[in-house]
Amino acid sequence: MAATLRAISNFVRIVTGENIPVKYNNKDESYTDGKTVVISGNIKDKDFDPTVGLALHEGSHCLLTDFDVLRRLNLYVVDNFDLDAIAEKYNLYESCWSDENSRYENTGVVNTRAATEHVMNTLKQILNYVEDRRIDNYIYKNAPGYQGYYEALYNKYFHSNIIDKALKSNEKTSLDLDSYMFRLINLTNSNRNFNALPDLMTIWKTLDLKNIDRLETTEQSLDVAKDVFNIIESNIPKSEDDEQPGSGNDGDSQEDGNEGNNANSGEELSEEDIDNIAKQMVEDDGSTAQGSTPQSSTASKTIELSENQKKSLEKAIEKQKQLIDGDIKKSNVSKKDRNNIQAVQDSGSETKTVGKGTQGRYYATTSKGTDCLVVKTISQSLVDSGVYNTISNDRYWKQESAQNTINTGLKLGTQLGRKLQIRNDEKTLKYTRLNRGKIDKRLISSLGYGYQSVFTQIFEEKFKPAIVHISVDASGSMSGDKWSSSQKATVAIAKAASMVQNLDVVISYRSTEEIGSKQVPAIFIAYDSRKDKITKISNLFKYITCPGVTPEGLCFEAIQKEIVESSNGIDSYFINFSDGAPYFENGDICYYGPDAAAHTRKQVENMRAKGIKVLSYFISGAHQYDSDKNMFTSMYGKDSEFVNTNQLTPLAKSLNKMFATI
Repeated sequence: MAATLRAISNFVRIVTGENIPVKYNNKDESYTDGKTVVISGNIKDKDFDPTVGLALHEGSHCLLTDFDVLRRLNLYVVDNFDLDAIAEKYNLYESCWSDENSRYENTGVVNTRAATEHVMNTLKQILNYVEDRRIDNYIYKNAPGYQGYYEALYNKYFHSNIIDKALKSNEKTSLDLDSYMFRLINLTNSNRNFNALPDLMTIWKTLDLKNIDRLETTEQSLDVAKDVFNIIESNIPKSEDDEQPGSGNDGDSQEDGNEGNNANSGEELSEEDIDNIAKQMVEDDGSTAQGSTPQSSTASKTIELSENQKKSLEKAIEKQKQLIDGDIKKSNVSKKDRNNIQAVQDSGSETKTVGKGTQGRYYATTSKGTDCLVVKTISQSLVDSGVYNTISNDRYWKQESAQNTINTGLKLGTQLGRKLQIRNDEKTLKYTRLNRGKIDKRLISSLGYGYQSVFTQIFEEKFKPAIVHISVDASGSMSGDKWSSSQKATVAIAKAASMVQNLDVVISYRSTEEIGSKQVPAIFIAYDSRKDKITKISNLFKYITCPGVTPEGLCFEAIQKEIVESSNGIDSYFINFSDGAPYFENGDICYYGPDAAAHTRKQVENMRAKGIKVLSYFISGAHQYDSDKNMFTSMYGKDSEFVNTNQLTPLAKSLNKMFATI
């Protein structure tokens, strides 16, 4: 679910060009409030495509729909409709209590409030339909690569077998609102029958779906919706005294002489009309599969639905209404899943495209890049969720040993902090007997003897604020002693920095994760002293493991912008812990050897070009190949260090040397 939300968020951002948040809602609804897309329910693999289509649909509402028009709909209805006439048509009158008859009786005064509510409910449905056609057409034209997701959405909610059968049958052919709304919202279905109800062809021409992009605003969509409403209302007969708006007897349409499949008031479609419809369908509304050809406008054989099919039809119609009203119902997920999804959202997880121009999956190709997962913060809830393999509490049998390593690192850090004196050193020089500055009180008495050099100046020399970004290789080859060694050193530096003036530390771990069925590089920002307390290291670092491969430069690229921006105006350092050559491979990229080393070296050079001092520690094991060391040096250059990071003195000397030479 978490991976799906990330993927859908990226789809919406790419298609709309806006940073529109996509959030999960444990309620039974999917909607947009104009600023955020909310999707609901348990998204399974088979539902992924229609869910993406739904998110794109709602995201395009955020981009294109004027929600103020919806908020002012009540005023629009009052200004544009004859509410008295509508109230009389549907027998909507005020009533009062009659003591004599002990019941409510008609006062003969029309109930404009009820008439307004009736118009608003119907008009809003029609407006939603027209506006959906307008915004979906926008996405279809501006992001053709995403058409498949829209087709999956509409195939799920509109183009079902029972809908196709109903359109060919005598169902929903009564002169009532339900029948008209069913025929209206299915006008893009190739099985539509324009002779099913009077003036369906007029409605079709009013919509003019082929030229739907003529509608540039929600207000223009509302004007079209008003015209469609008036066409429908003109064909619905006046209610009898005991009927209410929208009532009708579906399935019994043949009882009235003016209803049924051929009830088009003498407006049978000509061959020219049919040809025009077929031509339009090829370039029809963007929400349907383009190129589908409409069936003959009049069914050659009437299909009768069984009682079970009629029940299925009502359920299918309800799903369609829910989609149009933005009230898609799906199953809820468990409380645990909700908490896990919330933890991922709170972590700021996102994906970035990295590795463009490196070697593709097949050796003769060039990669267009691959996704890299960036997790901006970790928390106990993220650990407990088990969403990510790199940070998990499943390996409880290793946590005691890991905690001992962290505690040792904190103790070493306390000692190291005392040795990192260079950043705490401040030089204060006082110059006296000067011709300008502040008066030295001790020399005031000499003014009486004509001595004028009685001023003093104080010069202070101290280090500017600085930030250190430590990036640790969390690949499987780092496990065992190498992992313990790098963890001790990393924690020690963070602890030491907390004891030094104006020195912040950020710690990240490079690994790989599964998103759906695809493995991607991943980098986790585990600690940031600008917002985290040192206790976070004590409490959470025992859960960090090294299960991945070595994406190296791909991960550096993913956070390059953050590293560079955080270095503006201050001293900046980048420290790397790794054990050799980079490697990563998936369906998008083949990242290893000289090509991967060159890409990593480029990322390091980019940091140096921005004034960031780079220091890289080679974490060696019992068996280490010279080729790995040589590649390590080629990536990190003269700043490569091959010291034993478990030994405090060499580590302190190395760090002091870097701090002193920036």
